[in-house]
Amino acid sequence: MSVANILFELLLMLLLGKILGDIVKRMGFSPLIGQIVAGIILGPMALRLVGLSWELDELSNLGVLFMMFLMGLSVDFEKLMRESVYKASFISLCGGLLTFLSAMTITVLLGFELNTAILVGISFISTSTAIGFMVLNELGDNYSKVYKTIMTVGTTDDIFAMLAFALFNSYMIGGGIDVKSAFVLFLCALGFIIFVLWFGRSISERLISWTVKSSSEISVITVALIIMFMVAYLGENIKVAAVTGAFLAGTILARSPFSYKIITPKIEAISEGFFIPLFFVYTGVRINIDQMFKSTPLNLYAVSIPIDVFLFLGLIMAVMASKYVSTFGAAWLMGGYRRDEMHKMGLAMTPMGEYTLVIGLIGVTTLGAILPGMESVYSVLALIVLFTSILTPIMLKKAYESQ
Repeated sequence: MSVANILFELLLMLLLGKILGDIVKRMGFSPLIGQIVAGIILGPMALRLVGLSWELDELSNLGVLFMMFLMGLSVDFEKLMRESVYKASFISLCGGLLTFLSAMTITVLLGFELNTAILVGISFISTSTAIGFMVLNELGDNYSKVYKTIMTVGTTDDIFAMLAFALFNSYMIGGGIDVKSAFVLFLCALGFIIFVLWFGRSISERLISWTVKSSSEISVITVALIIMFMVAYLGENIKVAAVTGAFLAGTILARSPFSYKIITPKIEAISEGFFIPLFFVYTGVRINIDQMFKSTPLNLYAVSIPIDVFLFLGLIMAVMASKYVSTFGAAWLMGGYRRDEMHKMGLAMTPMGEYTLVIGLIGVTTLGAILPGMESVYSVLALIVLFTSILTPIMLKKAYESQ
């Protein structure tokens, strides 16, 4: 593909993604909805102005790293430990486990391979709590017990999802079902995560402090990016996955005295100004609804339903129900919440988001050769993200209006 074509496609993706993202945001929904829809409009499904290409694949993968790095910068482990971490971890564990099992079971029952089903289950462990935050902020409920719990649960959700994916990625790239090899891979992945979290912070703080003393503040961003790419590179080389490394790099810089004033704002500008919209728009380009309807039909009495359509319907019901029921039930078991608070928390946990798309994309691009059917499954995952991102704000607003 020529440079002119790449630039033209980037122009169209960013322009339409920005326009539709802003329109959707003004309507009270997440901008990612507009950005994904922009990709569907520009892609093979509609106008065919943007196609799948190696160049856009690589830019999208780079966008994933920036997005995970930015997510890591928002994770404050010390603050997390002060914000009812045990309650949040219990709610996250219940929600993640039930959602993982239900999604995996449905995928296996529909004839997909077990490893593909496991990846689908892992992709739904984490909730897009950003959507819940957006709605609660819009409603003025940003100091309540519901808001604080969702914020903490969202962080622990992300950590559990990253850990599960890192272990799965290590296992898949390692290959085989050999117990000894699997155990070694598990120890390597876990050891890498612990090492980065325990020792990475002190090393990164020294590098940044030295940079600030010997150079301008702008150089801090360069050092931060060096740390991100270094940890991502190490993660990829020991089979933990580059995205896990980028996320961990963000977490070790989150407590830096320069994070709030310098690192996070500038990384946010880079990420949200270019990489993140590009990732979501390109996700829309990848969606192939026509392929879903042409998938192998599943005969149910007198009705024949394409298996990918059935997978979409089964997963969206299972995932939303599992997140709601597990969050409500875990909060009830822990105690200290009113019924209406548990209801709101359950609803706020139902949308899927960034992690679902990131993990699904890696399943297509990195593990596609050993996970058959992931190309069509990715379209299903993206549509579930789209639909839950629309449904959750509507249900949450109704829950507050009915008080």
